[in-house]
Amino acid sequence: MKKLVLNIFALGIFATSFTACEDAQYDVIDNMIYISEAASASAGEIILGKTGEVATGVVTVKAGRVAESDIKVQIGLDNAALASYNNRNDVEFAVIPAEYITLPSEVTIPAGASQVEVPFSVTSFDGEKGVEYAAPIAVMSATDTPVSTGSNAYIITFGKPLVQKAPGFVYNNKMNMVWPKQVDLANFTLEWWVRCTNTSGTGGFSINNQAMFSFNANKELYIRFGDIVYVDQNQTWRNLYNFLQIKTMGIDANYDSGDPNKNPLKWGEWIHFAHTYDAATGDVVLYMNGKEVNRNNGGAGTVFNFTGCSMFGAGSNYHRDVIEMCQLRMWKTTRTPAQIAKNMKKEVKYNDPDLLFYFPMNEGEGEVLTDVTGNGFGLSFGSGYTDGTPRKQAYSWTEYTWE
Repeated sequence: MKKLVLNIFALGIFATSFTACEDAQYDVIDNMIYISEAASASAGEIILGKTGEVATGVVTVKAGRVAESDIKVQIGLDNAALASYNNRNDVEFAVIPAEYITLPSEVTIPAGASQVEVPFSVTSFDGEKGVEYAAPIAVMSATDTPVSTGSNAYIITFGKPLVQKAPGFVYNNKMNMVWPKQVDLANFTLEWWVRCTNTSGTGGFSINNQAMFSFNANKELYIRFGDIVYVDQNQTWRNLYNFLQIKTMGIDANYDSGDPNKNPLKWGEWIHFAHTYDAATGDVVLYMNGKEVNRNNGGAGTVFNFTGCSMFGAGSNYHRDVIEMCQLRMWKTTRTPAQIAKNMKKEVKYNDPDLLFYFPMNEGEGEVLTDVTGNGFGLSFGSGYTDGTPRKQAYSWTEYTWE
């Protein structure tokens, strides 16, 4: 059982597994009942463990003055408080199902005291895919003492590490995506997790032009590992391919993850990439592990007319490594840096209207990868390979955890 305890300091809230959100309502608390944590910040986060594991924590109910007699305080989950928090912060947390949280319905601040701890426990659970949950713990009422309207509720949000099996792709896994109709986008974001190793597990990024994506559109969007651009500064005869390159809008090789002499991609490590485009400015921005690493400009006003996409199409001469991938998403919006960083290690809501397609790639078996948006896109192993025998299964399925 994991124990999570809030500690209050002069500068706010600190806890080993709680992260404070800085938007609390700091009302003057005199002779009122309130939640101590909510007086400094309106929310904190608990990172839950595997499904079925139990975490425990404590919040503190306080009175503005020492109680002259026992004060009975009713505790509950306040849906309205969570709705207000969602609205203020432009988020969509759902209330945790009651069966997964245990907390007392009533506590007592005894005469001569000014506070009482409220213990709670949370059982990690598998909720609706992509939905984030929270517990809006609140003081509902108190005997003979008013309740603070600004600090009566404390929102505890629940994070959970992304755990899934991810497929490994080789050259004859080439896929042509089922693309139901032309899609015209003035703004978009493409993001994915990827890991590159050779087949013996002793290296990676073995050659240039290991393509991952080639979109069919009026403007180029081609994404690959490596090109003949950088050489090892210590061995000038040796080309380096451990970088990501995006060819788009005539920018070509000027848009990549950076000189691998200074910012090398490491084989065998999972890396999150996000490529954004905004027609209003013409800016393209590349993020790696949630941080901007490069940007360029292809000219404002261009609308991409997308009609298809092929993946892993470099063929046997160039696709020499095993490229593992998961959590492939294309958005119809230019995602902000905060959105990219916040959501890269978690599933997002499957039916988010801003998603064009979303392939978690978590099936663990079979020939088909499912677009969970219901928008009609599709992927199947080997569907684009015509130079020989297509491989209709993943090269590998391996379980990983992103924390």
